[in-house]
Amino acid sequence: MNRGRAVLASAAVAVAAAAPAPLLAAGYERSAPVTAVLVSTAIAAVAVTSAAHRVLRGLGPVAVPAGLPMAAVVLVALAAWSPGPIKEPVPAAVDAVLHSGARILTTGPHPLATVDLLAFPVLAVWLAGAIATVLRRDGRVLPSLLPATVLLCGAAALNPEAIEPGYRSAALLAGAAAMALAGARHDAPVTTRAGFSLRVRAAAAVHGRKRSLLRTLAAGTAVACAVILIGIGAVAVPAVLEGWPVRAADPRGQRDLPEKPREVRNPLSYLSAWSAAPDVPLMTVSGPRTTLRWVALADFTGPVWLPDSSYRPAGPDLPLPEVVPPRTTRTTVKVSAGDLPGDWLPVPGIATRVDGVAVGHDAVSGTLLSLDGAVAGRSYTAAGMVPDWSGWKGTRAATASGTGYERYLRLPPGAPARLPDIARAAAGNGTAHQRASRIAEYLRDSYTFEPGAPGGHGYAELAELLVPPGRKGGGATSEQFASAFAVLARAAGLPSRVVVGFGAGSGGGSRVIRTGDAVAWGEIYFEGLGWVPYDPNPRKRSEASARPGPQERADHNGTYRGGNTSDATDTGAPGAVPRPTGGEYTLLIATPPGLLVLFLLLMPLLRLRAARGSRRGTARKRILAAWTELLVAMRLAGHTVPASATTAELTASLAATLPDTDPGRLRRLSRLVNAAGFGGPVTPDDASFTSEQVRLLATRLRRSSSLPRRLSWWVNPRAVLWVARPSRLTREEPAAGPRDRVSRPS
Repeated sequence: MNRGRAVLASAAVAVAAAAPAPLLAAGYERSAPVTAVLVSTAIAAVAVTSAAHRVLRGLGPVAVPAGLPMAAVVLVALAAWSPGPIKEPVPAAVDAVLHSGARILTTGPHPLATVDLLAFPVLAVWLAGAIATVLRRDGRVLPSLLPATVLLCGAAALNPEAIEPGYRSAALLAGAAAMALAGARHDAPVTTRAGFSLRVRAAAAVHGRKRSLLRTLAAGTAVACAVILIGIGAVAVPAVLEGWPVRAADPRGQRDLPEKPREVRNPLSYLSAWSAAPDVPLMTVSGPRTTLRWVALADFTGPVWLPDSSYRPAGPDLPLPEVVPPRTTRTTVKVSAGDLPGDWLPVPGIATRVDGVAVGHDAVSGTLLSLDGAVAGRSYTAAGMVPDWSGWKGTRAATASGTGYERYLRLPPGAPARLPDIARAAAGNGTAHQRASRIAEYLRDSYTFEPGAPGGHGYAELAELLVPPGRKGGGATSEQFASAFAVLARAAGLPSRVVVGFGAGSGGGSRVIRTGDAVAWGEIYFEGLGWVPYDPNPRKRSEASARPGPQERADHNGTYRGGNTSDATDTGAPGAVPRPTGGEYTLLIATPPGLLVLFLLLMPLLRLRAARGSRRGTARKRILAAWTELLVAMRLAGHTVPASATTAELTASLAATLPDTDPGRLRRLSRLVNAAGFGGPVTPDDASFTSEQVRLLATRLRRSSSLPRRLSWWVNPRAVLWVARPSRLTREEPAAGPRDRVSRPS
């Protein structure tokens, strides 16, 4: 009987410690694995602490810290299974213990279950199970439920919207309480120590056994009713509260995550240079044709627009903004980034999920950032809701105002003196949408798109660009027109910002996005609608610009758009995203001096790239690549490299040419090349020795050469061909590979 009660008590403690697991796991992207980890942790904590308590008789509380080394083993195993920013298991576990709590509070909802986000819940469950085990084994039944209750309250505060998992956790804790009470001992009072004794007849004993049986049946019925009521509550109550309008505040995001400042180029400043060279590929996109948002810039300092910087780590599922446009299309694309600069991720519309890249999310602007560094060379899948503004009149739409929106109306000191007058004249009277549309129309009709125009989008550039409405202005690029729209809108009292993105690109299912597809536009914030885009880019091109490509068309309001998911049908109305202004145009300037400079710069870079082969790969490959580099240096210095020569003969020739060279080092070099060429044993230290010796020998060969050879050493195009095709190095025999050149061992 005592053994059964002990098993029931241990089971009750394990269930109580594991009760918060469903609610804690609801805050992660995949809750099932996290639940399994936390339940296993609770069971392990109870088992380890029970064993420690049994060994440490009379020192019950010491059993709690005695089991912590096993908890550390669990964390190291978690770090190996799902590492965070640090990949080595032990350092990752230490980092997770130090920073897990702060990262949980500063990450976005539903992140990936990495060790740096799991360490705090795992340790909390372990301690809850360990403390409850010690209390229960010391006979304190109800106090043993307190650690799990406190942990459940903390989980509810951390995930206030997880209603169904919360009631599952509460039901588990209530069931654990019922099990603990049912397994509690009911010892009869000891009367012998009081100095008296009682005689009980056999009939009274039989009557007592009957009463005990009735009490057991009553207790069992009460426990069954409690379990049934708890189960009904766990199923019915969440359904009732699902539509409850009151929601607790999410504690995540209450403090900023310290991070190093990112020194990146302003994304808006790329556009002028890209418009002059519009055919450089940036990325490949597969999926429905749609424009991609890249970076939103809301802070204007006078000289430049700046993007937001409060990026928080987020899981694949991204939170929606407070306001979602009324008409959206769900779109999913796969992006393979090429030479795309910066850490920002292009996504369709309002991003809802990103797979393949760990992202940081700026909840205010919706901009996404790669947490693993530059996005170039990476592939990911992005899903989003693309707004459809076709036919939108904006008759009753009002712009947002009040606390939180002052930053979108702020203009720093130093604005051009005529800016307010131009803004009032361009916007006119009417609704906010009508005034924003007139500003965009003024920019489209008064100016000319000029690829390669000087960059810059601050007050100084706008002062030279802007002219009063009715006059014809000069040429600029999307960089200046988007900035001009946002600045004029703020001067007219409209909350605005600048957004940089990309057009749909050229091609079918798999499309190439080029530099010319990059474009910037302006956006105005409306109550109940969110950010509405406006296209300020002119339809007129300068004389140097080619005509629009076959995939572009001009709407009757003059706004160029390609295959976007939606087009505006109302004059001056916003489109989903403006069509890029330079994606299909080519401006080539090639002069003989420019080609000469390009040649002089390109040849050394190719030589350096080829020389990197002696420092990468296996030891054998590094040695053979270094030997090829030495043969190239000999040819550049004017020495014959016969195909029939052995390595010993070539090193002997080098010893005669460079008399101060150590003969022992040359002999070792010869032996290593022979070993690498014929599959002999070579080590990384041998490869490092070969690379170092080849570098020294090549330097001495260059210094001992004639002046013309020294001057042409790094720009001789034959060296690149020799490295690419080593058979060109030899003069007496055709087509010899690296193994052929060392085919006669010394």
